[in-house]
Amino acid sequence: MVRKVVTTARLLAGFLVFLLGVPASAEPGFRLVSYNVENLFDLTRNGSEYADYVPNTGTGWNDAAARVKYANIASVLAGSGAHVAVLSEVESPEALARLQRALLHAGQPMSHGVVATHPTTVRCAVLSCFPISQTHEISPGPGMRSILRVTLNVTGIPLVVYANHWKSKQGPESERLPYARALTADIATLPSGTDYILAGDFNTNHNEWQRFSEEPRLNDTRGKTGINHLLGTIHNNAMVTEEKVVTGKGLHYNLWMELPPEKRWSYRFHGRKGSLDHILLPAALYDGKGISYVDGSFHRYAPEHLFRKGKIFRWQRADGGRGRHLGRGYSDHLPVCAEFRAGPFEVVRKGEPALRAPVPQAAPPEASVADLYNLPPGPANYRLRGVVVLYKAGSNAVVKSPGGRAIYLYKVGKALQPGWIVDMTVTRLADYYGLREVTAVTDMVRRGKADTGDHLLAVGDAVNLRDGSVVNEVVERVCGLYRDGWLQYGNGRSIRVYTVKGMRRPENDTHICLSRVRVGFHRDPELVLERVGQMK
Repeated sequence: MVRKVVTTARLLAGFLVFLLGVPASAEPGFRLVSYNVENLFDLTRNGSEYADYVPNTGTGWNDAAARVKYANIASVLAGSGAHVAVLSEVESPEALARLQRALLHAGQPMSHGVVATHPTTVRCAVLSCFPISQTHEISPGPGMRSILRVTLNVTGIPLVVYANHWKSKQGPESERLPYARALTADIATLPSGTDYILAGDFNTNHNEWQRFSEEPRLNDTRGKTGINHLLGTIHNNAMVTEEKVVTGKGLHYNLWMELPPEKRWSYRFHGRKGSLDHILLPAALYDGKGISYVDGSFHRYAPEHLFRKGKIFRWQRADGGRGRHLGRGYSDHLPVCAEFRAGPFEVVRKGEPALRAPVPQAAPPEASVADLYNLPPGPANYRLRGVVVLYKAGSNAVVKSPGGRAIYLYKVGKALQPGWIVDMTVTRLADYYGLREVTAVTDMVRRGKADTGDHLLAVGDAVNLRDGSVVNEVVERVCGLYRDGWLQYGNGRSIRVYTVKGMRRPENDTHICLSRVRVGFHRDPELVLERVGQMK
């Protein structure tokens, strides 16, 4: 980590914080992630999509591929701990909404979101755990992607976030200058001292003015760059430091400077590494009020699974990236992350560990038991409230939403008792030969007591126990003729009876009654006998 020399003014600010007894690190924080998600398209054919993303054609872009793409991007955002996500290359509000649903499944809900409306094929977007109080689009020029400006309400404090996706390096620097000009002009309209963050894919390196010598074809501006000269990330031909951004005017500190040079990259093209994705900060993020940057928190999110054979594991297509979608991979960019908090800025001195703002965990969204049947198996994060425990067998149990559906808790119901009314957070779902199960829960809280008889399934002439809608229900009582593992009941209906190991099977051609028995599923629905006293 490249560390800074502490200025007198900042030392004084830190001393005042010490006298007041309010350390900055005590304030709750949040993490902002900037991520180019590489062509996040929806499945609506509207004529504006790229040819290789026309849905349900020979390209292979269909619901199966999209499910993988959205789940993978959501897993990256969830793994990075994003509370605010600045995204590039989102096609539409429909695409963003689908990503939000995938994030919900991944246990990292961000319920507030907006996509730029300017009609380009892919656009900028912002997702947030915090409410969005205002949005505005800035047009750099005809046919150019708009810059999206959103104002977040961070626990009562306004924070302006600019989402950028500048022209690619297929064109020279003159095609990126309009973005920088439009951005600086809009920043000039903000009230003095406004907290704001510039983030996104700028398609330009942090030291672009120096790298012109390596790519002279880009330099059609006599060495002038949008990110360095117009946004003020350099001063006197050197990268701006945190100290300089505080004392200078119209300058921005580029958080890439927090990392050693060999780690200043988030993108690789033909073997060349580039720092195209940025988080730039003004002086207002280093003062003693509003939102402040958590010093030393900038990093790339680069776990091993985002790489394949030493390269970024981008979204995969056949024929060297020109053929059918293969349904695996992530994006051709890595996310970059930084933490922020309410309160005065605290410097990290050389040799000290980087501060980490305590990041609040997002409360799990509430769901009913019926909702759990519409979610994919795997990690989850949903809060069930007021469910009734109908059934208990060892460490397994059945719970039911009053008036709704029931579900099986596999090996996670040891602490429960029949009749309890409980709240719990479901953290993993599974399918076992077709049976939907809850296999991990947390934060169980007992809320009261209920009469389980009010919630059992009464079997009348209209009830078909082989109907998938009654799987995991607990049957009040059902009687019939048992023969060769099947119970014949009602008006010509039948259902398989499964007896767990150690339970006595009924004799053939005997009339039996089963009470408080659950409807299981093992490739087909079945009644499960697993407790003494269930059969008479």
